Amino acid sequence: MYPTVGKRSRGLTNVLLVSGVFGALAVSCGGDASAIIPTPTPAPAPIPIVEELTKSGVGEGPGAVPAVTSIPDTSSQNPVTLVTDTEAQFAPGVQPSSIGPEDSLLQVKLQGAEEGRLPLQNGGVIRLDNDLLAEIFVDPYPTNTLTAWVDLYLQDNSGQPVSDARVVIDYDMFSMAHGPFFSLAEKKLDGHYIFRLDYIMYGPWGQLLQVQPKGSDQEHKLEVTIVAKP
Repeated sequence: MYPTVGKRSRGLTNVLLVSGVFGALAVSCGGDASAIIPTPTPAPAPIPIVEELTKSGVGEGPGAVPAVTSIPDTSSQNPVTLVTDTEAQFAPGVQPSSIGPEDSLLQVKLQGAEEGRLPLQNGGVIRLDNDLLAEIFVDPYPTNTLTAWVDLYLQDNSGQPVSDARVVIDYDMFSMAHGPFFSLAEKKLDGHYIFRLDYIMYGPWGQLLQVQPKGSDQEHKLEVTIVAKP
């Protein structure tokens, strides 16, 4: 019996001692018991991150992730628009890979397109609409004679030639009018059209190329500048 009482007494004594220590600490801290236990610092809020997206999507086939052109930016709650190479390729006008050097002797402008006159590589591609592409070659290039040939190739997005289109060209000199002159395309196979241009003198010449696919009411007008230099 006595040992049991002794254990309880020692336990009660320990409780009183601990209570006395905490009470003393509370008094030393101005009576605020919460000052004894430090308050944990909250973790900072995560910073929104706009992930970098690929321009062409991820993978191929049914499980592929398509390219995204507009994603939400949670930091501003405004959409962020990303212009992909695919969008640029389907915009009417000179294809990005066909733009030539600034001092190019061949320049083009598609009437109705947002872009102005741009230098074109010989053999460059111009998108006339969402399913019609025009490839232009000038021979000779650089044009160092008063007779030049323009080879025009028309095809759709799948690479199929666009034949039997109505294609004509009017041309004249920029600095002084000599015409205008008119040339009707000679039609070859596989969407190939050829023009012969006869210049009066050397200098910059402007050609208005008009293309109307068979069965279409829409006519595309392409301004082509060729600089003839001896």
